[in-house]
Amino acid sequence: MKIQHLTNLNTYVLAQNRELFYHHEVISIPAFMPGSRDGDVLFLYDNMEQRGQLYSYINEWDLHYFGYSFCDNGECFTIIIGPYFDKTPNLYRLSTEYRLSGTQTEDLRLIADKIYVLTAEQASSFGSVLQQFTNMMEQELAPFVMFSDKSICSARHQEDQHNIDEEAEIVKLRYKTEKDFMHAVECGDKKTALALINSKNMLFSFSERFPNQPLRRLKNVAIILNTLLRTSARNSHVPAIMLHRISEKFAYEIENANQVETLHQLEDRMIGEYCDLVISNALSKYTTMTRRVIEYIHSFYNKPINKEELAAKLSIHPSHLSRKFKEETKMTLSAFQQMLRINQAKHLLKTENLTVEEIAWTIGYEDPSYFARVFKKETGRTPSQYRDEVAE
Repeated sequence: MKIQHLTNLNTYVLAQNRELFYHHEVISIPAFMPGSRDGDVLFLYDNMEQRGQLYSYINEWDLHYFGYSFCDNGECFTIIIGPYFDKTPNLYRLSTEYRLSGTQTEDLRLIADKIYVLTAEQASSFGSVLQQFTNMMEQELAPFVMFSDKSICSARHQEDQHNIDEEAEIVKLRYKTEKDFMHAVECGDKKTALALINSKNMLFSFSERFPNQPLRRLKNVAIILNTLLRTSARNSHVPAIMLHRISEKFAYEIENANQVETLHQLEDRMIGEYCDLVISNALSKYTTMTRRVIEYIHSFYNKPINKEELAAKLSIHPSHLSRKFKEETKMTLSAFQQMLRINQAKHLLKTENLTVEEIAWTIGYEDPSYFARVFKKETGRTPSQYRDEVAE
């Protein structure tokens, strides 16, 4: 249990003869992927030949595991933790290489979002924890090493340089996350916006500022968030008076909050209300039916639209749906979806280091060549030309 609490990874303890003694699964691996308890865990267990030796295993999907065996009072046990990634997985490659169905691809996306991506240092630390497990049980003190002044000075210099590099990487990630977050709000995409701000990487925690004043720190973060949300909504042409009212309302609530939990809840509510404001402002001129259709396409823009199923959800005839939608938006259902896909493609070309093929797959085009033709028709440039112009 301590190992699981320290790593927050799936944790398995097997006794002799492959008997599962204890397990705690934070993440359930889908059946079509290797890595289930009866897959990678037992494979690693069967190939661990020595006690007191740390084993690392990487399966064909790049899922990583650690294993360590030890004996206690004459009984032998094996601890296995994982899975984790050592880099962000290429979902496009996995989906095409293993010929995943649409449902399986969506399951892969969901599970990949939950699996930790560990740095080499983090993974090494988790491995070290397993290696020291028997010492932890016996409450033995870990040995220490004496350094000369010169060694200490050199070690400190290396550590300082590492900290500088790590801080630069964090800053880069913060700016990227900020751009993605603002884009999500501009689109009224509440789900994505909440996921980015509430992500595990804690990019917006700023714990180094006001370390002993958590309430003040969270208020500062909330003020920054209110500014980002207001700017994003303004980019979506929400009227200034509406932005002023909601911004002033939240500024007052932030300053008068007196509990950490209240501020956490306020952040989520701010994101939700600003996104709703973007959507309602953009859709206010449409009838209820068309608003629901637009909201549906926004949610599933990267999936094929089944007009008959959509019409059934709205309890109307498919022909009436198509006719009314075009009458109000001046666009067909497919044209509206294509517009959303191209807008998302532009965002990905500006912010992500993905190939054109990967971007095409991400936004719902199975044929990259067809995507490139559509993109050029809509923008006058190929995806590569668009990316190069933005970079300049």
